[in-house]
Amino acid sequence: MTEALLEYAQHEFELGKRQKDGASLREHLESVHRQTGRMPDQLEPVEIPYYIKYIWEWFCSMSNGRGYAEWGAMPLTYSEIKAWAELTKCEPMAWEVEVLKKIDNIFVSKAGEK
Repeated sequence: MTEALLEYAQHEFELGKRQKDGASLREHLESVHRQTGRMPDQLEPVEIPYYIKYIWEWFCSMSNGRGYAEWGAMPLTYSEIKAWAELTKCEPMAWEVEVLKKIDNIFVSKAGEK
């Protein structure tokens, strides 16, 4: 069930990576599509099952408040997740928090790649 969500996250973070010119990979591929009319394989959508899409939305909300250091994105801590949950009146279950942490690990890993 969560593997599809993790695959989606991996795909999105890969497309969001900034290239040497500052544009994202997604922007480059969309430009190729506009210029050639051919859809690059990487732009093929990866689906999230509707019944766990809310976890992705939670992650996006939390990630907007994330801290950054010299070396890049800082991982979301359990304390930050708890604070977010209290502020938004969400009550994530333990397995949902673990999925959030897995998504975040992928994000931090991709954000740190050169």
